[in-house]
Amino acid sequence: MKKYLGQIVFNLVAAAAGAVLFTSTGILDSAATAVLGIIAFMGAMCAGNYVFVKFAGEGKKAFQPDYIITEQTFDSLNEPESYIEVMKDLRSYTPCRAEAIKMIQQWELYKKKSATLNAISYQGGVYEVVNQDVESVMLNNMVLFMKRAAIMQSSNVNEQNMHRSYLRSLVASNEKILGDYTNLLIEASQLTGEDSGKAEIKSLNLLIASIRDYRKDLESGDMQ
Repeated sequence: MKKYLGQIVFNLVAAAAGAVLFTSTGILDSAATAVLGIIAFMGAMCAGNYVFVKFAGEGKKAFQPDYIITEQTFDSLNEPESYIEVMKDLRSYTPCRAEAIKMIQQWELYKKKSATLNAISYQGGVYEVVNQDVESVMLNNMVLFMKRAAIMQSSNVNEQNMHRSYLRSLVASNEKILGDYTNLLIEASQLTGEDSGKAEIKSLNLLIASIRDYRKDLESGDMQ
C-alpha cells in the first residue's frame, strides 16, 4: 500500500479536481465540450499514472532526484555520521532500499557491541585496535555500497539484479564480522580481573582473521 501511496493520492486529487471543474464551469452543458473535457481529463489521468509506472519500472519514486549519489557525496564523508546520512538517503532509492536499511542496522549494532566491549573488558590494547578495524570495515563497505548505488542510478532494469547481488555480498561481509564480534563479547565476558585484558582468546584471533581475509579480498579486487 505504501509503495503506491503517491499514485493513489494523485488519482484521488485528480478525480476531485475533475469533479469540481466539470460541475462549476458548465462544461457538461454542451455535448461537444463534455466529450472534449472528458477526453482531456482521461488523457491527464493516463499521463500522470504513466509517470508513476515508469518510475516504478526504473526503481525510482516520482519527484525523486535522478541522482542521490553525486560527486559531492564522497566529498562530504568526513565523520561516521556523514556516512550514515548518505545511507539514510539511499533508503529512498528502491533498488537498494532493503540493503541500505540493513547496512544502517548493522552499524547501529556495531556501536552497541563496541560500547559493550568497553564495558566488560579493559579498554585499550588489542581490543581497541580490533574495534577500530571493525569500524573501518563497516565504513569502507558503506563507501563501496555508495559507489555501486551510483552505478545503479545509470543502469537499466536488467542490470539491477547483478548490482543488488554485490550489495548483498557487502551486507553478508558485515554480518560475518559482527557474528565474530559477538563471539568475542561472549568470551571476553567470561574472563575476570586481569585476565580480561589478555588477547589469547580464540574468538579474538578469529575476528582478526576475518578482518585480514576481508582486506585480502579487497586488495585482490574481489570486493570491487
